[in-house]
Amino acid sequence: MRVVRACPQAASEVLELVYLASRIEAATQADHAYRDAKRVISRLRNPLWEMGPADREALLAAAETIRRVCRIDEADIPVTPVADAGERARVEARLAAMLKDELEPAALARVTGIVAAALQD
Repeated sequence: MRVVRACPQAASEVLELVYLASRIEAATQADHAYRDAKRVISRLRNPLWEMGPADREALLAAAETIRRVCRIDEADIPVTPVADAGERARVEARLAAMLKDELEPAALARVTGIVAAALQD
């Protein structure tokens, strides 16, 4: 929350990060590839906002802790986060433009979810 107070523009990114971190435990029970954990680690290492050295070190320490606890090899962590906050919306817009006459909205939503998950892997 100190980051949000220091940089209110980062509030949505912080909320996304908190949400992703809260999903790690549940996701890793069903997802043995640790996709969400890898994404959170990558986001912690590559934040979307500027911060001071102390805050940056805290994020890097958190990323290392998650990596170590989940036993994820360094080589398996994406260098940059694949999925940002607007990726699903962009995927859905492109799929809708290409498949609007072929899929109903419910089917389009399912396809979008599958594509977004594949892009995060």
